[in-house]
Order: sequence, then structure tokens, then C-alpha cells
Amino acid sequence: MNWIIHQSVTWCLGAHLLSSTVPYHTAITRIACEDHVNPVLVAAVIERESQFNPHKFRRERRIHDISRGLMQVTYRTARWLGFRGAPTNLYNPWVNIRFGTKYLAYLLKRYSNVSDALAAYNDGRPRKRRGRYVSSRGSYSVDHYVRGILSNTKALFLTATAERLRKPSRSSEGDGLLASGLPADGLSHFDFPTAGLFNRVEMGF
Repeated sequence: MNWIIHQSVTWCLGAHLLSSTVPYHTAITRIACEDHVNPVLVAAVIERESQFNPHKFRRERRIHDISRGLMQVTYRTARWLGFRGAPTNLYNPWVNIRFGTKYLAYLLKRYSNVSDALAAYNDGRPRKRRGRYVSSRGSYSVDHYVRGILSNTKALFLTATAERLRKPSRSSEGDGLLASGLPADGLSHFDFPTAGLFNRVEMGF
């Protein structure tokens, strides 16, 4: 699965990849497109990390830090990515999405597939045992995390597709696009996984 957007930022913003029913969809779409990451993946990470709660935090005792906000960004990671504000600023949804997405984009470019990138987002780097992702302590929690996000992406993708299909009127420019930004000839121009590229996810927990 390639979740990097190779088209222009303008194309990404106009394609309506994420349903308007998703909390913070405007911020997610704007920031994700600017970083050339599919907004659906960013929203799926947020759903898994915080259930769209911008005030969520989790103490990370191993690294003496706190995961904050929608994408559970640590102050250490944000600083590494160029953040220079106070730690509490990471509870601001736009700031949090900005640095969480920047980190996700870095991992997508570093690792060969989205599952490895997600495992690294959760636990620092991808580790496997018997074909499943494990944490640094050997727990299969990372595997559950990765599978959960992939399941979320499928649901979010299907929701956005259904929303686009409910708006079938042509755009006034006559440029082959539906009013929603969906190509009139279907999904063939999209460079992100369509339903056929989603493997069935066995949650197992």
C-alpha cells in the first residue's frame, strides 16, 4: 500500500478523500495534503490514538515524556521535527496534526510499507516475531495497533466514497470531474488503495 500522495497539493485538496463527517476533517485534509500523505491514513491514526480527543495524554515513563493530543505526539519528537513552542501547545489540534503528520510522513518515506511505518509510529521501529509486530517488550500490542489502523482506513475510505457518490452532479467547468471532485470515470486516477487493495483484517482481539 502506498499512502504517499504523488499528485499536487491542489489535486489532493480537491479530491475530497476524507468525509466531512470526520472530526477535524478540514485540518487533517489541509495538513496531510501539504505533507503528501493521504488524509484517510492520518484520520485513521488519530482515531486509533485518541478517538479524536484533543485533550488526551499518556505518560511515557520509559522515555520520561508525555504523548499529547490527537496524534499522541511527544514533546521530544515534536522538538526533533522543529517544534519550538511549549509542550502544552501540542494539545492544539492544528499544531498536533501538523507535527504528527510530519512524523508519519517521515516514517512512510523511511520504511518500505505502511504497516512498518505504523509499527514505528507506535513503538519507535518495526519489530516482528512469528510474522506479527511486537513491542520492544515482546507484546503483540503493536500488531493489534497496526491492524486496527488498517481497519480504520478501510471504514473511512468507504465512508468518503459513499459521500462522494451521493453528489453526482457535474462540475460547472465540464472538466470530467463530478462536483465532489471524484473523477467521472471512477477511481482509476486515485493513487491510494481502493477497496481491492485492502486485505481482510483479522482483528483477533
